[in-house]
Amino acid sequence: MKTKLSIARYAGWLVVLLVAPLGASVAADFDGSVKLRCVPTDATECSGAGECKRVTVEEINIPKWITVDFKKKQLSGTDSDGEEEATAIENVRVNEGQTILQGAEGGRAWSLVIDQMSGDMTAAIAGDETGFVLFGVCQKH
Repeated sequence: MKTKLSIARYAGWLVVLLVAPLGASVAADFDGSVKLRCVPTDATECSGAGECKRVTVEEINIPKWITVDFKKKQLSGTDSDGEEEATAIENVRVNEGQTILQGAEGGRAWSLVIDQMSGDMTAAIAGDETGFVLFGVCQKH
């Protein structure tokens, strides 16, 4: 009995020692140190009257893939019309397991939050009488 417990304890520590570095590596991918490619998968559009509806990324002309270039301080991608789009990242904050990006352009402000462990992304775009919330995932580019 003592042998089985020792083996189980040893195996448990082995798993912790092998997996811990992987968690650190994954977190580093989303902390602003490497270029990312984010894919928005779900979108919701809301009007100033409080009416919200699910929409596709194509309907609101958001790029299918958004490149996050921390060195250039820029988000970029090709929209559904085939046009290259880019916007400046004005603020980057790394805090409590999240990387938060913010900017503004063309009368709209945006924020993008990336979970450092999973790469899950949430973005909000606010403009005159219209807002959008996007959900998706980011990975190392």
